Amino acid sequence: MADLQQLTTILWRQRQLVEQLLYRVEVQQLLLASGKTRWVAQAAHDVEVVLDRMRHEELQRALCVSTVSADLGLESSNPSLRELTAVVGSPWDGVLRDHQEAFLALTAEIEFVTRNNRELLTRGHQATRELLAALSGGTEISGYGANGRSARLSATNHLGVESALVAQIQ
Repeated sequence: MADLQQLTTILWRQRQLVEQLLYRVEVQQLLLASGKTRWVAQAAHDVEVVLDRMRHEELQRALCVSTVSADLGLESSNPSLRELTAVVGSPWDGVLRDHQEAFLALTAEIEFVTRNNRELLTRGHQATRELLAALSGGTEISGYGANGRSARLSATNHLGVESALVAQIQ
């Protein structure tokens, strides 16, 4: 019983860390979507800090699960929450099932946000490459026209217009 109580305490700490991770990747997404790239490196560092704490908690959980599985007479020293839920009695089966469901839901959310963050980073990287190529006298880039609609812009044409304006002013 004491080992199961210790396990649930560790699982609560892990859930809190997974929720913190979700928060951190959502902050990262907001920064990427807003173009506030100044703080993206800090946001990535914050994610790494939470991941390090999660690794530490995972070691604690593995040790505790090993003890619990031995106490329950299980063959595996590292059973899943589903396997533990199947062999422990009430109220522990409900508690472990709640943790399992919460972990699955949080993991799905983190995967969704992380996938979106990768897409935002890819698009930002592509836009930067296009801009650099255009500024070096190369290709057109995506942008917005005077009417606010999406348009293909040419840096050389844009620079030519600026040169003409400068010539008129002088």
